Amino acid sequence: MIPVWLQMVTALSAAAAAGTMGAALVPFLQSRGICDLEKQKGSEDAAEQEVRRPTMGGLLLCFGILFGMVLGITLLREFGSIDRTSAEYRTQTQFLRTLLLHGVMLAAGGFAADLARVRGRMRFRVNVLLPLGAVALLTAGLLLLQEGLTVKILLPAAVTAVCWQVIQTAEKGTDGVSITLGSVQLLMLTVVLLKEKAAMPALYTLAGAGACMGCMVWGLHPAKCRLGSTGSYLLGGMLPLLCAAQGRWKLLALMMAVYVLNALPLLKKGERLTLLERMEQNGMAAWKRITILTCFAAFCSVLAVAAGL
Repeated sequence: MIPVWLQMVTALSAAAAAGTMGAALVPFLQSRGICDLEKQKGSEDAAEQEVRRPTMGGLLLCFGILFGMVLGITLLREFGSIDRTSAEYRTQTQFLRTLLLHGVMLAAGGFAADLARVRGRMRFRVNVLLPLGAVALLTAGLLLLQEGLTVKILLPAAVTAVCWQVIQTAEKGTDGVSITLGSVQLLMLTVVLLKEKAAMPALYTLAGAGACMGCMVWGLHPAKCRLGSTGSYLLGGMLPLLCAAQGRWKLLALMMAVYVLNALPLLKKGERLTLLERMEQNGMAAWKRITILTCFAAFCSVLAVAAGL
């Protein structure tokens, strides 16, 4: 239904848009002081230094997705083998509008949380609790507009999304790795959607995966810009919503496994560190930490897709 070349154009255009936009956004955020104060080492033997790192990198994600979606939908209508008069096309279009509105509102909530935090008006602990209201209310309200989705679907989706957000924000190191994990998981979800012949939602996940890849340019260690709540809320809402709409709870559980694995060491008594923090404490390079978690996430996703979950 979607030609391979169109899939590539959608993903690559989203990546290019997100990456290019960073050249303008990152200096702007720095000039406006929209940054988090963090400690960073220039080398393993060097002393820690305080640096101000721009947050709200999720705006790059939003811009990339929007650009890729507009281009992808335009090309699909012109060159794709989809009947624009069919009931299936109308249903998919309505669902896509719901997905986009849901994403925009979550990103807006994350933007407000980022802005309040860097201005010193919101503590991180309170910031983590914001999804409890934002995800639950927005998911419930918007999914009620979508025909065929009932309370039995939207309530577990909202709860799952909240859990996802809390695990994602367990520590700041997860923020950066979420970009890499998000690209892998969204690509796997695209495969599922294409098998279901859901062309319009597949374009959404393709654009999301591409935008994540574009953000990697600014998220490579040492990160030039943080994903922030703006991006993590958006990423944390996309996958639960799409999986819930298809009733693929086992697939969603396997995709969440990598975040659960990272957060499990927090349950251990004594020094409470996530898996990423323990790896860093043991001197493991940043690219090795990201590679390990990404390979685990890819394995879980491939396993789920192969098993037809």
